[in-house]
Amino acid sequence: MQSESLFTACSSCGKSVNKSAKVCPGCGHKVKKNRLIRLIAVLVAIFLLFIFIGSNGEKTSPPPSLVKVDSNPKTSSPKAVIIPESQSQFIQVVSSFFDQYVQVNNELQKSSIRDERKEQISEIFSGYSVNSWIGKIQELDTNSDGKAILSVQIAPNITVKTWNNELSDIGDNTLIEKGTSVYKSLFPLKVGQKIEFSGSFFPSSEDSLKETSLTIDGSMKEPEFLFKFLSVKPIE
Repeated sequence: MQSESLFTACSSCGKSVNKSAKVCPGCGHKVKKNRLIRLIAVLVAIFLLFIFIGSNGEKTSPPPSLVKVDSNPKTSSPKAVIIPESQSQFIQVVSSFFDQYVQVNNELQKSSIRDERKEQISEIFSGYSVNSWIGKIQELDTNSDGKAILSVQIAPNITVKTWNNELSDIGDNTLIEKGTSVYKSLFPLKVGQKIEFSGSFFPSSEDSLKETSLTIDGSMKEPEFLFKFLSVKPIE
């Protein structure tokens, strides 16, 4: 029995011919070699395979030129903070007398300037309550009973604050009680954070608004006005 792996049929006479033979022994017809044809077929198949793979790749990963890029990406801009007019007037008055105070030469002049400041503050405040003032937390702490101590800077060298101890706070009740809504609103806040706050000052015969400094220099150069906070919220 002839092995199919060693023989092939002559294309002219049909007789079996050894694959290694160059001519058919029966008719002398030249035996055609099909290796080149097979090689070409293999190359064509590989080429078609690459084309198929490439087309699938284009569907899953579009070329950079087809990727849509947002030329105007949206960015979150900081919220504009508007200082109330009453706060601006207050800061302007207090700051203007600071400039005058540092230029005087004796205690008589210092006392006179303090009186002038009191009159100016009284003119711009018809009452003692303020709403939606803006400031930065300078101190946030508690006393021995857990009541909150809060100090807020509203301008360089100008502060509104609670007392920092129970004894001084007798009669004023500025320390923020535990469990109140104001106390709870302080939980997520920290020193240096900007806030919006409302509340009230206290009347004073010496400065129009009660100020807690122990000396006239402190009152005029770095005033700390006593304040009862009724609401506090962070500025995003």
